[in-house]
Amino acid sequence: MFPPHLHDAYAIGVIERGAQSFRSGRHSPVLMTEGTLCVINPGMVHEGKAGTEGGWRYRMFYPSEHLGARALVDEDASPSSFDGHVLEELALFRRFEAMHRSSQRTADLLERESRTLMFLRDLFVRHARAGPGPDETPQPRTVSLVRQMLHDRCSESISIDDLAIETGVSGTQVIRAFTASIGLAPHAYLIALRIERAKLLIRQGHPLVEVAFMAGFSDQSHLCRQFLRITSQTPGQFARAVH
Repeated sequence: MFPPHLHDAYAIGVIERGAQSFRSGRHSPVLMTEGTLCVINPGMVHEGKAGTEGGWRYRMFYPSEHLGARALVDEDASPSSFDGHVLEELALFRRFEAMHRSSQRTADLLERESRTLMFLRDLFVRHARAGPGPDETPQPRTVSLVRQMLHDRCSESISIDDLAIETGVSGTQVIRAFTASIGLAPHAYLIALRIERAKLLIRQGHPLVEVAFMAGFSDQSHLCRQFLRITSQTPGQFARAVH
């Protein structure tokens, strides 16, 4: 089970066996079943758990918006948002698997890049649209200001009073407005941002003790507890997987 969290990049994957029960923000859960392609927009708060007793097996890919822009350069378009999360298109499903397997067997760089860019190009052209997605509609001023402050200062210690002063409303109003709009309380959203920053720092090769400090956690133990809770793996396991 994955508790509510977010990604700075797109999250794109396939369900190879079983099913996942998926929920974004405060929307109703949807079922991602075997043989489907799944897409999640950057910054979208979401959670997932097994949709069947046998659980599910999946493959995931996290392309940045910059990579999406590279894929769409010939279309004179920018990376777009997906309206839904579950796509039933067998051809793209199979191309995703081929792309993912080529990266696992350390295929030639040209092959990997070609498969990735052409898959993303066709996925965006066929299934995305310009403008904000359903969970990314323009937000009230209070929510927008809080969200921006949390992103800008995610590694710092931030208090409710800080957020209240920034927005000009009470602390309770901050919590209620943000939670109702985003689907996570401000403190939980901040932890999710710190986990994403920790992932980036780990990929860059920083030691875990430095990662904890740079991402805003009190110490390495705090990092490990939160990382395991949200990703179902330890920072060390994540480091071994990406290096």
